Amino acid sequence: MRYIEIPPSPFLSRDLESFWYLESNIKPKIPPREKILPDGCSELIFNLAEPFRRFHANGKIERQPQILLAGQMRSYAQIAPVGQVQLLGIRFRPGGAFAFLHVPMHELTDQIIEGSEVLGNWVNELQEKLMYGRSLRSRIELIEVALSQRLQKRWQSDRVIAEAVRRILATEGRVQVESLFADLGLSGRQVERKFQTMVGLSPKMLARIMRFQKIFKLAGQQPDSWSGIAHDCGYYDQAHLIHDFQQFAGQNPSAFLLAQTEMSSYLMRKNRMPVFYNTSR
Repeated sequence: MRYIEIPPSPFLSRDLESFWYLESNIKPKIPPREKILPDGCSELIFNLAEPFRRFHANGKIERQPQILLAGQMRSYAQIAPVGQVQLLGIRFRPGGAFAFLHVPMHELTDQIIEGSEVLGNWVNELQEKLMYGRSLRSRIELIEVALSQRLQKRWQSDRVIAEAVRRILATEGRVQVESLFADLGLSGRQVERKFQTMVGLSPKMLARIMRFQKIFKLAGQQPDSWSGIAHDCGYYDQAHLIHDFQQFAGQNPSAFLLAQTEMSSYLMRKNRMPVFYNTSR
């Protein structure tokens, strides 16, 4: 299994966190279910191999489309490969997808849908080009050209909301949202409405997700010290941490980490590589 992250060009880096690529030729008889957790980002994912299955809480099993558009998530999604894995993803920063998708982001919250439902033939044509790409580098270049063209019809972002998002991320969710509103000269209702449009979440939910994501960074550093992790992440106590973890992951933290697979470890934020790899191969 191979996982790579690639930084976007400077022109796109305000709105994009990274491109990522995951491939595997392993075909287990019973593929494990992978949990995709909320991380504050929306993604556009091109499946260049066999489709995944998604497992819903009501027992429904759904075949995933080849082009996935994932909005903001407030709980986990369960998926499993059925064969060869070759995924190429665009991970937008919180609020960054708004400039490219040209739709209010709250319409996509908790949704994983066929990309063409929002992006039409633009994304179908891009998928076709990617299928014939000769290298990862050339595929990234194709995506960057296509994204840059969409920015010519950019929906203007609100700079004050962008600053609020920046502060939430900089503090890893440890910010008093009401104080943040006052500091930026905005009313709570005004911020909520604009956040839902640009980010797809409320400010408090984004802060909660950022605190939740920090758990994974600290779990490897402080094993068996959940009370310490809770404190360092800004939770009132260990019970508060477990409550949020249950909501976002459907399990307590110890059980989740024990059940983690190689693929899910790559898709978790703590393993998103700070050192980016050469994409020529």
